[in-house]
Amino acid sequence: MGATEFKIYSLLLVKDEADVITASLSDACRWSDKIIVIDNGSTDGTWEKVQALALTHPQVVPWLRYDGPFHIGLRARAFRAFRHELTCRDWWCVRLDADEFFTGDVRAFLASVPLACQTVKKSSRDYVLTFEDLQEHNFSGSFEADRPFIRSFLPLRRQERRFMRHSPLLVWKETWRYPHPWGRVYAKPVEVEHFQYRSPQQMERRFLTRQKAKSDGCGSFKHEQGASWRDYLVSRAELQQKHTIAHLPEAFAGSENIMHKGRNTVKLLEGGLVVKRFARPSLINSLIYGLFRKSKAERSFIYARRLGAASPEPVAWLDIKRGGLLTDSYYVSRLSSLPYTAMQLAKDPAFPDRDRHLRAIARFTVRLHEQGIMHRDYSGGNILFDDDDNIQIVDLNRLVFNVRVSLERGCRNFERLDLDPAACTLLGEEYARARGFDPQLCAALVRRFRWTPWHVRRRNFLCALGCLCRRSADGQPTADREKTERRPGDDRH
Repeated sequence: MGATEFKIYSLLLVKDEADVITASLSDACRWSDKIIVIDNGSTDGTWEKVQALALTHPQVVPWLRYDGPFHIGLRARAFRAFRHELTCRDWWCVRLDADEFFTGDVRAFLASVPLACQTVKKSSRDYVLTFEDLQEHNFSGSFEADRPFIRSFLPLRRQERRFMRHSPLLVWKETWRYPHPWGRVYAKPVEVEHFQYRSPQQMERRFLTRQKAKSDGCGSFKHEQGASWRDYLVSRAELQQKHTIAHLPEAFAGSENIMHKGRNTVKLLEGGLVVKRFARPSLINSLIYGLFRKSKAERSFIYARRLGAASPEPVAWLDIKRGGLLTDSYYVSRLSSLPYTAMQLAKDPAFPDRDRHLRAIARFTVRLHEQGIMHRDYSGGNILFDDDDNIQIVDLNRLVFNVRVSLERGCRNFERLDLDPAACTLLGEEYARARGFDPQLCAALVRRFRWTPWHVRRRNFLCALGCLCRRSADGQPTADREKTERRPGDDRH
């Protein structure tokens, strides 16, 4: 008996798949010895097409038409009805979906699976429709005619169990999604093209069918959260963003649009995405962030969502770990539309409407403090504003919440803005008026706590000392450390 001389029995459960069922069954007949079809109450002619195809393709078995509510045990019934026809050399495709097309030689692939492995997963390329697709093409609702226009797919491949080696020990109860025990899973998955969204007509039928199943108590479609079929369309820009985020380290390394380079690096990617890569932590911090504590990127994402409009819109975060240790961490947000930073106010006494902007920053800070929020890196580069006094804060990983901000603590929070005494007085008086404090006392405290040249000299000394202690892999001092005088947290992100 040859290496590929074994049987494959496929279990196909369908409902209202008339647009794709002929193409799907014809493709599965390439490698299936028997396709056992269960129809769950189709009303669009799917069952009739299955019966017609069975006349010319003996592999197709129209086994059961079930008009009751959907439940996952329907495949289990077919498994128990046909299991006596298989031996331990044979395979089950325990779930053949009408919208999936296996690529390559499935029989040769299964023949290469070691006897020690009993289960094979599929890795699917999931195709979607975009708003632009619907504008550019008139979809007919026939999969064969529309397939050339379905070109967009999600960046991440999804894996699920698809094939199981037959065994007399397999048990499949009607409350189980798969037979048990499924044994060892083969490391390499079989490739699948998944056309879950094929045309507006099909998407609307799919949405209504799944909503009906959910209302009947089926728990298999809890992930379907859309309010209409249009909620499952995406724009090409959104899809490109998903691809960028899915390959974030490569996209970051390939971008030359550097917004800030220091201990952390901030770059602008296509689509208005700002990506901040945090400096690699020390060995101890790698362990702490890898096992016990949220990374700076994750905290930034969580805090940005809590702040809402007070920070650029968060998009994603990514931690890369090796052996349980955090090595790299990325935070992604939208590019802020606010063009100025508080650092510009500090450096330019002639900045237009400077006093008005300083008062707006003071009132914004009051709102944060009265909500129990403090930014522990409240420096000029981390406060963004525009001509209309809209204000946002960035570099969020050092935010603290649910704190009581006293008069002294609130005034100390301005210390890193590096303002001149007159600006400190104005800032302190506006802060005091908004919180009901003594303006003179508050202004005096802000002047007292402000970042002085002594602070700068101390910081530069410590940075220089640190550079002497840190060496790059080739034994040379790390040349890419920031050498210019920089406020702590001057990242624009």
